[in-house]
Amino acid sequence: MTQAQKLVAGLAGLVILGWLTGFSPLRHGSSSATDARVQAMDLADTAVENDYPPLFMQEQLALPSMHGILSFLETVEATEGSLGRLQNQLKTFFAFFDISSLAEFVFVTSDEDAEAVKQIVQDVANQYQQVTIPSDLFRFLTHSDCSEELAPSRKAYTGLSSSSKHQLLRLACAQHIKTAYYANLEPEIFFTRQSDALSFFKESNCHSYSAVCNSDKTLSYQAANDIYPILERGAEQQALLLGSAALLRLEVAIDWRPAIGVMPQVFSTDVAKQLGSYIQNKFQVKSWQAFLLDQARPDKLTISSRRVLLAVFGAEPVWDAYNVYWLFATRACVLENFHVPGSVLQATAVWSAEMFHAWSPCTDTFHQPPKLGVVSLVHPSTNISPSEIWDRIQPCLTTAS
Repeated sequence: MTQAQKLVAGLAGLVILGWLTGFSPLRHGSSSATDARVQAMDLADTAVENDYPPLFMQEQLALPSMHGILSFLETVEATEGSLGRLQNQLKTFFAFFDISSLAEFVFVTSDEDAEAVKQIVQDVANQYQQVTIPSDLFRFLTHSDCSEELAPSRKAYTGLSSSSKHQLLRLACAQHIKTAYYANLEPEIFFTRQSDALSFFKESNCHSYSAVCNSDKTLSYQAANDIYPILERGAEQQALLLGSAALLRLEVAIDWRPAIGVMPQVFSTDVAKQLGSYIQNKFQVKSWQAFLLDQARPDKLTISSRRVLLAVFGAEPVWDAYNVYWLFATRACVLENFHVPGSVLQATAVWSAEMFHAWSPCTDTFHQPPKLGVVSLVHPSTNISPSEIWDRIQPCLTTAS
């Protein structure tokens, strides 16, 4: 798609989202001229009328210790490529990350993949006997632990893609998270510099509206997410946003305000949980998880919505966890209580085979300023084998340390 086509798609998206949700984003103008928090309060003026009870009930969380701030959540499939990338990730995790700062590393697999993933984690951990690994650091869940809709005995969603299931699991597994926040990871993500749990957050003074503070309520912690203006998104990302907005029927201005982009992303556990309650109450459904899985099927959207989205983006409309989460938190006017724009965690990522062959990881990725984040990735679409990736990044671990 050319830049001109992307611009047309973006502008069309402004009008289409208003048409799908009954909201006119053009009323709100550009957030470059208006503070985002003021716009959020403007949206809140109609919240009582349109959404009762309130979308979100916030209670300030005072962490008894910083060990309770972050967990990692990762969905894994036991394919050769995925397990190989997981090995690479864990090796960089042990080399660079302060594991004492992390509450848990939670892996989510299908029932049939569980043992293979456990074995990989154990094998890599055994290679780092010099590292003190807490006995409760790693936890393993199955799809059905997070959602009974994905239990092997339930046949309704067996035909859904693994991608659609993983989108649900990023939200549904929040019920098992014990910390204030959790970071959604994928096996292709690897760590690039010395870091700890607080590397994913911004500290500021604790105020009455702060969502997560330390025990004496002097400091607050907001997740420093990869957030960038909506109108800088490509057509595919805009399609995900529009599909998510059509699904939730939430009024959110589509302008130059920042929005959550691509993985990895840190979620508030509380926001993810209350999102499920919101869907269940708003749409009067027995299971919010079944509702989202049903809507992963394009035939479940209204004919008119599907036709317009197809005409603009040339692909079936879908939703994703990041956009559904962002839309809910923004409409509930709590996004800025939990999140701030942060360093682009994968600004040094490799997205194509051409990029990989021209890539000098030690200088291009591992020795970059900390402001570019603490993780990177080589995307699976490059079709580069995990062993070839490891051969390229292994020499960088010692020098970067």
